[in-house]
Amino acid sequence: MLWESADPAAALTSRFGFVGEDHAAAWLTDALRDAWGLRVERCDRLVISASKLLAWLTVDGRCLIAKCAVDPTLFARLAEIDELIAWLHHEGLPVAAPLATTDGPRRLDRDRYSVGLYPVIGGDLLDVDDQDQVEAAGQTLATLHRSLAAYPGELSGGQAQEGQQLVHGDFRSANILCADQITAVLDFDEASHRSRADELARSAVLLGTRYHNWQPTPPATRKAFVAAYNDVWPLTGMEWKEYDLVVAAVAKHFGWT
Repeated sequence: MLWESADPAAALTSRFGFVGEDHAAAWLTDALRDAWGLRVERCDRLVISASKLLAWLTVDGRCLIAKCAVDPTLFARLAEIDELIAWLHHEGLPVAAPLATTDGPRRLDRDRYSVGLYPVIGGDLLDVDDQDQVEAAGQTLATLHRSLAAYPGELSGGQAQEGQQLVHGDFRSANILCADQITAVLDFDEASHRSRADELARSAVLLGTRYHNWQPTPPATRKAFVAAYNDVWPLTGMEWKEYDLVVAAVAKHFGWT
C-alpha cells in the first residue's frame, strides 16, 4: 500500500479482482505481450494507491512500470493525461513518457482495466535538505509551467479562466526524482486549470511531503525554491498577492499556523 493502512492482499482482490500477486503478474504478462509485443521476465513489485495498481516489471532486460486503473470513470482522463505527458516529453521536459502500444494508442483498455506503460527513471525523491535540489525543483516548476501554458491539447475539467492555466497539481517531493539534476516529474493525475501562483504557493508549503507525516517546508527552503522559480519566470505584483494568500490558506488547512 502506498499510503493506506489497508491489508494489501485483501485490497488486491477486492479492488482489482486479482487473487494474489501471481494472478496479477500473469494478467500483466499477457497484456504486455498482446498490446506492446513485450516479454515480461518478472514482476518485481506491486503497489496499490486507491483505485490504481502500480507494477514494477523487468521486461526484455529493462525496467518498466505499468499503471492499472480500475475505475472506468477515470479512463478517458487518463488517456488525456498520457497525451499531455507525451507532449511534454517531446518538448524536452523531464517526464516518464508513456510507451505506445503496437497499434498506436498510449493506453490499453482491456477487461476491466486501463493500463499505461512507462519507463522507470533513475533518481531519488527530492531532498529538501539539499539546496541544489530545491533550487533545481523551483526552476523545473517554472519551466514546466511555461510549457503547460502552451499545451495545445485538451484536458477534462473545463477551460482555464482568466489568470489560470494548466498546472501539474501535485508538485512535491513524492513526485520529483533527482540525481545530479531533476530526472523526472511524476504523476500528472491531478493536473488542472489554476493559476501558476496558486501552484507555486502550494508547492512551496508542501514541497518536502511524501506519503506520511506531512510537515511544512522550512522557511529558508521555501524561500530558495520560490527564488529559483522566479529566476526563470517571475511572478507579477498581483500574482505575489495571490501567492501570499494561498500560502496562508494551505498552512491553515493543515493546522500549521
